[in-house]
Amino acid sequence: MRESDAVFVEVRSPGWAFWRALLDTGVGLIVGLLYAFLALLVCGIVGEEALSTLYSQIDLDPLLRACMGVILLIAAVLAVSVPFVLVAERAAALRLVERLGEENPSAVPPQRIRAELVTSPGQYLRRTGLAVFWSIVGIGGLFALMVAFTDEFREDPLMWGALGVVAVLALAASLVVGVGGRLMRRDAPRVAALQARWKAQVPRAEDADRRRREAAPRAVLPRWLVVPSSRIIARIAAVLTVATLVSLGAFMLSVYMRQQCRTCDPVYWDEPIENGIDVLSLGSGAAIALCAALGIVAWTGGVVLQAAREVALTRWVATGEVRAVAPEFVAPLLSGNRALVRLQLGLSTLGAGGVIFATGAAWAEWTVIDVDPVLVTALVLILVGIVLGLIDSPRSRRERQAVREALHPGEAVPRPTPRRTARAAAARGPAD
Repeated sequence: MRESDAVFVEVRSPGWAFWRALLDTGVGLIVGLLYAFLALLVCGIVGEEALSTLYSQIDLDPLLRACMGVILLIAAVLAVSVPFVLVAERAAALRLVERLGEENPSAVPPQRIRAELVTSPGQYLRRTGLAVFWSIVGIGGLFALMVAFTDEFREDPLMWGALGVVAVLALAASLVVGVGGRLMRRDAPRVAALQARWKAQVPRAEDADRRRREAAPRAVLPRWLVVPSSRIIARIAAVLTVATLVSLGAFMLSVYMRQQCRTCDPVYWDEPIENGIDVLSLGSGAAIALCAALGIVAWTGGVVLQAAREVALTRWVATGEVRAVAPEFVAPLLSGNRALVRLQLGLSTLGAGGVIFATGAAWAEWTVIDVDPVLVTALVLILVGIVLGLIDSPRSRRERQAVREALHPGEAVPRPTPRRTARAAAARGPAD
């Protein structure tokens, strides 16, 4: 390597790995919250419309209402906590790449790390404080109106106590905004210096890797890395997505035929239309459940396939022999989430659903099943996900760096699909 060459280097530190694992878990919890909300909505409407007898026998209505309350509570907690975890993760990443530049001025972190630092951590903190501040101001304004125009609330000491809590929280949020602004002004020159250096180094690192690939002997990738192709996997995902959207559309149509607006009276149809609506509601709900099950199977298969590919690629480059392969074939294993991180996201999503169900059942005093094992299992799944993220971090850095040193893939940008290529060509317009 020439002295002027730059080189792509995988990076990690214990602090950054910890905050990254927490952030991935937070993302998984948010996804689980959204899926739980959709599941409750479908179960409530399908149960009430098409399975009313079973719905009343197992007394689902109090459970679903309580679960909705749990969703709102957890959503509020995540809305406040996850942004602060994001700020801590970005700050750790900034310190990490600065230390890398001091130890090795020619080192360039991978694109996924550079993309995180386009905005300074202080700016993320300021935006978080502003969002929390105006949310609290909105809630406080609503409480103030209730006190101003309702004698009952004006004489209620709990309402005045709530207003005091809102005022304290608003003050705390304003302090966060101020701290974020100061950190933003402090970090802006650091981030700008890093971005300027990377802008000059990335083309040199790409050129250096390209020259090494041209000088290395051509090699054939193991079959595990190319079969099935990313195109087939994308088509399977597209089919499941379209099927889910069609099922959701049919489900919403059945709801609309029953009640055209929130304040409208329910509409009752003559037979056989009435039975047809029941069949449409039940069938679309079952189709949504089937698509969800197939999606879980496909996602699990994708995680297993990616894990097998990571093992195969690690073993293939373990000899240290330099080879030349098309970078787009190894790009997904270098630029995206690793298999264990995807598993962490899935466990967090599943754990969020379990926590919502168990807590909602406890609130509603739903005694059909014992919810304590469900709650414990859900919490264990979330903790196991965090541990998996922490365990995979050093392995990820070590294995990906070995791949870079053996194959020199450069930025390792995933290969565009034919549709993306056609869109890019259309956007450029006809050649002159």
